[in-house]
Parts: sequence; structure tokens; C-alpha cells
Amino acid sequence: MNPLDTLVREHVVPVMKAAGFAKKGRTFRLAAPNGDHLFMQVWPEAVDPEKFVFDVFFSVVPLPQWAFLNREYDTPPTPDSSGALAKYEVIPPPEAAHEPDSEMPFRSRWAFAEPDTRDACGRELARVLREVALPRVVPLLDRGTLLAETRINPNAGLLRLKSAIVSEIMLRIDDDPVVDVATLLDKAETDEVFPPIVAWARERLARRAAGA
Repeated sequence: MNPLDTLVREHVVPVMKAAGFAKKGRTFRLAAPNGDHLFMQVWPEAVDPEKFVFDVFFSVVPLPQWAFLNREYDTPPTPDSSGALAKYEVIPPPEAAHEPDSEMPFRSRWAFAEPDTRDACGRELARVLREVALPRVVPLLDRGTLLAETRINPNAGLLRLKSAIVSEIMLRIDDDPVVDVATLLDKAETDEVFPPIVAWARERLARRAAGA
């Protein structure tokens, strides 16, 4: 087995499964009742011939964002991390970092030597997930919480991947009062936001208003 997969199996899987995530490969998935998804991925980086280097990050995928990206389908496929509206990188402590004295994005990379430091790195990753990352990101499956967080830009640890107004549309369209969302879409149109987003959002809002 690849040493990175061994680290994931021995140290990451127990923490993520205890938090309710399902695993496929190096990706972990948690779905909310409303269809929003949270993903965690362990991503290898081939940058050091002597160490196993990897990134760990979470992606938040609200269902409206996924629906817009897959609007050509009558039934959209199961969400995946490509539909992320926000991203959170799990930063290693210095002893588990590939370049502990670097600036971002390189400071985000975890690293271990096989077999000398694999278990130490894995234990640190499990600890950071359990004590820092999961308490930080699982609440973001609530759209109101994510909206409040994405209004703070930059936000330590959380990266908003879309513009402020697009984030507002995706996170408010299903739940806020129809008149308030309509006003937001008027503003988006005035500001010349990507027209397909506004057109799609007006159709979704109209269906909601009609009770469809």
C-alpha cells in the first residue's frame, strides 16, 4: 500500500468516520439533509523525492451552486468538490510541514518520511482535524453560517471561491424571503454579474415562489 494511503487509513479514517463522513479513495464526504455537501480531500504533491508531501483541504458545496453548474441536466449528478463555493485548508504544525518557514500556499503542505515520521505526521493530522478543522468547517454546512463567514473576506483559513454577490445568491436563494432575494438579483443584474447566473436564479426563485 502507498504510505500516504496507510497514513490515511490508520490516522485519518477513524477521525472522519467518527464525524459522520463517508470515504472513497482519499476523499471524504458529508451530506446535509438539504443536499449541501462538505468534502475533505488528501491531495498528494510530487515536489520532493525524499518525502511524501500532501495537502489537506475541505470544500463546501451548497446545492444551489451545484445545481447551477449542472443546469443542463434534468437530474444533476451527485455533488463533488468541483462545485465548491468555499475552501478551507488544513495547515500543519511546523513539525509536520514540508516547508514550515514558507509563506502560503506552500506553508499548507504536510510531509513525512517513510517510515520514520509517517506515524508522527498522521497523529498530528488526526489531532488537527479533530481539534481545529472539523469544529471549524462542519458548521459551514449551515448556509446562514457559511454566508456570515464568506462575508468576511479575507477570512483566516476560509477562502471564498466566488464573488461576494454570487455567494449571497447561492446561499440565500432557497431560504430568504422571496422579495429580498429578488432585490438581490436586481442588484446583481445592475452590477452586470455573469448573466447566466442571474437568469438561472430568477427561474429558481420563480419556481420557489410558485410552490413548485
